[in-house]
Amino acid sequence: MGTDYGEKEFDIPITCFCTTRDEYNERIKTLTNVLVNTSSDADTEYPLRFNDDPDVTYYGHFTSIPTPTFINEGVQDFQTTLVFMLADPRGFLPQKEIKITDNDQQIIPEGNTEVDPIIHIIPKTDLYYVGYETNDDYVAVGYNVDDGDTTTDSDGNVTVMGQSQTQQVDDPCNSLATWIQCSENTQAFPIYKGELDGKSAATGTSIMVAKDKDDHYEWGSRGKHKNFYGPAVMHNGLPKITPYWKVSVRLHHVKRMKNERAMGKIEAYLLDNNGNVCGRMGIEDYSMGRYPRAFIQLGNNFDSSNSGSYLTLLFDEGNGQQKQNEATKHVKVAYTKTVTVKKTTKKKK
Repeated sequence: MGTDYGEKEFDIPITCFCTTRDEYNERIKTLTNVLVNTSSDADTEYPLRFNDDPDVTYYGHFTSIPTPTFINEGVQDFQTTLVFMLADPRGFLPQKEIKITDNDQQIIPEGNTEVDPIIHIIPKTDLYYVGYETNDDYVAVGYNVDDGDTTTDSDGNVTVMGQSQTQQVDDPCNSLATWIQCSENTQAFPIYKGELDGKSAATGTSIMVAKDKDDHYEWGSRGKHKNFYGPAVMHNGLPKITPYWKVSVRLHHVKRMKNERAMGKIEAYLLDNNGNVCGRMGIEDYSMGRYPRAFIQLGNNFDSSNSGSYLTLLFDEGNGQQKQNEATKHVKVAYTKTVTVKKTTKKKK
């Protein structure tokens, strides 16, 4: 009805029975020490419940103990009133756990007034996005996936959600028009344990190492380098700087030699707005090309001797069985053989 209810005050009358003046003084001192805490912040609130309504909890603090009055002359029994102030005048019922069964489930709190809910969410499965709204306020964590503003769960159900991310770059990597071919003159970032050489080219589906006129891959000059070597390309800058971002990269790693001894590596670097490396992800051959290793790291220096400068999110070599050669097996191969017979005839005499 237009009432703006601010603080609420509970006046709690108490009666104390004392046999001596010393007991009276001790009771007053104890009440003051227990109920009026001068060492805490004045805004600190404590729970209070009453015996006649034990399911409701109020939050506030005692502000004063008025001067006590004696019940009768000549005795030490006294009465006083404790003042308990509530910044929020509402009382709160016990916390309840509610099972969420629908994305648009409505939750109506018990009681007789509107409240701002305190919600704890404990996911039981992997989630891309979680959020809730109360009237005109909302809380959201995560991002939408799949096609724009829709998400698809494991059962194929599609949910349309509000936009929570803006796409800045979606490069199909079928052209070098948005890429810079790095060279000693244009390279703006250091390659970790690698040397720049060779050339890149774009196909209809990817960017890869280019081929020369003899159909040989142009990795660079053989016998010249001590580490990994090959070409590199750098994407044009983003249209705008954003403090929150998500990046997705597809890397394809193939051994090109028939004897599977050639070592190869493909990496993608993340650069900040100053062109400095702030992360890398990739796949490389390991142990003389015996098996691959995938990695995702954030930081600016990935040398193991300086581990404090980077964070490893993934460093995995896959199934351990692939590191061992299987025992020699002998098998019988069925085959057919074609024999050509030359027919000769003798002439009659």
